[in-house]
Amino acid sequence: MPHQAQEYDVVIAGGGLAGRSLAYFLSREPELTGARILIIDDAEERYPHRSLIYWHDNALPLPLTPAATFTSLAVDAGPAQQVLPLKRHRLCLTSSRAVFRCLDEVIDANPHITRLDAQVSRVRAHADSVEVALSDGRLFTASHCFDSTVPLTGIKAPLLMSGEVRRVRTAHDAFDPSIATFIDFRSGEHHPVHFHCVLPISTREAVVEVTRIMPGKVPTPEFSFEQATSAYLREVWGVSKFSLVSVERGSIPLGIRPSSPRGSHVPIGCPSGAVKATTGYGFTRILRQTQHIASTLASTGSPDTPRPSPRFR
Repeated sequence: MPHQAQEYDVVIAGGGLAGRSLAYFLSREPELTGARILIIDDAEERYPHRSLIYWHDNALPLPLTPAATFTSLAVDAGPAQQVLPLKRHRLCLTSSRAVFRCLDEVIDANPHITRLDAQVSRVRAHADSVEVALSDGRLFTASHCFDSTVPLTGIKAPLLMSGEVRRVRTAHDAFDPSIATFIDFRSGEHHPVHFHCVLPISTREAVVEVTRIMPGKVPTPEFSFEQATSAYLREVWGVSKFSLVSVERGSIPLGIRPSSPRGSHVPIGCPSGAVKATTGYGFTRILRQTQHIASTLASTGSPDTPRPSPRFR
């Protein structure tokens, strides 16, 4: 027996950073007070919380206090490093847990937002509406669907950026909390090619990331992120003993052609091309994208997705 479609003003497919950010900004638009919003998020597909680093030269559109802020940047300059003042820019460290907490305070206070633990199987755009089908057969209709989910068939990327982030604690002072070390290749053996970033939280604690980028269509060679991190801290920083506070793992497909809006079905976040292999830009870009969409939907009734700058393209 077919399901009767339930009606909403806005359906948000995916409840990660992009979906939550859009719901947050929609809730803050006075013109959209009372708009019925449905967030569909598959619990089985949720990723663990991770560290986030971001650049900014102005106030964020969120009341977010970073865990660390860096005013200088150490960059690889051949045999040595060069430390550069960031001047008006800042590099900040936070976590997805802190960001989600900030977003959820506003989302959960909105009685017109419904969260649904389910999986989207199909989105079909019509002339002035969109139909969203779930894997269990339930149907929803809305004026707009904003989609940050990956197609069920999966994706094949030409490149894959993978890495591990370790939060380490040393017995003695080893770090300068004002200086972030960025894309450091001083790690000896570079096969496969990899680099490190060090974001100090205090003189004895830091987030250490090791990242590599490999072709997505070839077998991945054996590689120990743990050994690479230990060797890097020992040979470059002179840190032979440290304790491990936490470990994060993840990968980002690179070089994927972004999806284009199809009528009322609008991709947001990663599927829209908002994230690239440029460390620290995805977070603020997604915030700006979803804020702009919410603002234009409230002012004109038609959402506008901001176009990337020529430099970003």
